[in-house]
Amino acid sequence: MDYFLMVSAVAVFVESRIKSGFKYSELEKSVGFSLPHIRAVYAKTTGKSLSRYILSRRIANAAFELAHTGNRILDIATKYGFSNHDTFTRAFRRVTGVTPKEFRKLRQPVGSAVLCSGVYAVSVKPVNHCQNDTERVVTMSNNDQKRTTDGSVILYGVPKVYYGAYGGCTPLPICIKAVANYMGIELDYSEAMVNCGAAFRLTWNETCWDGGNVDAIFAFDDPSKVYRCALESLGCEYNLLGRSKSTEKSEFIRFIKEKIDNGIPVIALGIIGPPEAGIITGYRDDGNTLLGWNLFQEYPEFAGNISFDESGYYVTDKWWENKDTVAVMSLGEVNKDKKYTLRDIIENAVEVMTPRKKGEYAKGIYAYDAWKKAILDESQFGKDMVSPLLAERLMCQGDATDCVADGRKNAHDYFKKLAEENPEQPLFGQLAEQFGKAAYGAHKMYQLLGGWERGEKQMQALAQRETRVEIGKLIDKCKAADEKALSLLTELSKVL
Repeated sequence: MDYFLMVSAVAVFVESRIKSGFKYSELEKSVGFSLPHIRAVYAKTTGKSLSRYILSRRIANAAFELAHTGNRILDIATKYGFSNHDTFTRAFRRVTGVTPKEFRKLRQPVGSAVLCSGVYAVSVKPVNHCQNDTERVVTMSNNDQKRTTDGSVILYGVPKVYYGAYGGCTPLPICIKAVANYMGIELDYSEAMVNCGAAFRLTWNETCWDGGNVDAIFAFDDPSKVYRCALESLGCEYNLLGRSKSTEKSEFIRFIKEKIDNGIPVIALGIIGPPEAGIITGYRDDGNTLLGWNLFQEYPEFAGNISFDESGYYVTDKWWENKDTVAVMSLGEVNKDKKYTLRDIIENAVEVMTPRKKGEYAKGIYAYDAWKKAILDESQFGKDMVSPLLAERLMCQGDATDCVADGRKNAHDYFKKLAEENPEQPLFGQLAEQFGKAAYGAHKMYQLLGGWERGEKQMQALAQRETRVEIGKLIDKCKAADEKALSLLTELSKVL
């Protein structure tokens, strides 16, 4: 066996199990050689011991979480196999030069690097910037160092995306944060929400109970603008390939392979389930089989044609057959001079919140009136209504509530931070207050229905006229807070 192939196999094995842990007997079985032989070959090929490499990978992944999450240091240590805080701190300092607490305080950059041919993963540089074995395991001499002979490339360590990740429930900003952090771009969820405009959105179809009301594409009147803002706000070039009747599968594969080969995860709409954002983290079979994270990969109704990699990534070769696979996009080259200014972000927020009609949709402030009208329309809530129809109405009610709860809560956090950093500008604090009021009203709606879940209890509560009247009152309060916020945003745009 070529020694390089063994080292590659070790890298894949370790990275795919870095969080779950593994036994050396499993490594022997996977690679096909005894542990002493694996250790000897690894040390001879890379110049470092296998145990040192495994430790460096545990530290690199832990450092990524320190940089890009608010998880407790002890929880992170336990997750990556350290028995206590002191053991973790000693190991972390040995690899990075600082303690975990110091590392988080210094806001050290953590991104991705190539471990070996076809395998990328999260990487961290020591604070003194000397060479570190978390940066590159094997140095390749050829120009095609990121491809493998079996037609596969996998990026390990891309954060998992799911409903509830980062405390949010909007797929696009969840995915943008995960990918940006993997690429070494500092970004929190509230920034991702505000930057793309999703934090300010509310849409209601006035002609029917529409389960698509919640989609981020409705934030602006131009459906593509929310994606463009999400990427360009970071100073990244906007790359998107949409699917039309004439689009070939080979075009999508070419786009995906080009990005993955360069260590860049791809954000895709669809792949598994509806056309919501997910992440492609790798490919096999020259792009015919894809791996990644998708918010619907664990939903039984969508899991029939997928399997799972040991890392947790989905694996599917049926992604093109899903007609809801409608676009792929990626972060392009970063130019910090093109990053959105606060004025850009405020002007986009004003555009999203401005009351208007667009076809069948009431948008911005107008959406509150359409939402309230539907909820109080007694003809839509007969006492003998079949459960599927009641579930449909609860879904739309829940989606609108989620838009306000998730969106305005993160708008509140964003402007509260600005207020703390810029006490001389009172408008920031006033905006935080109004967005906080709207988010509070949305959470009161959850409470009226018995929680955010969408079960039998919530359906029965929504069927009650008195409950819907109270929801209507809360909708009015949320609308009033948003109206004040829109006025403040307009005022702010004039002084920036």
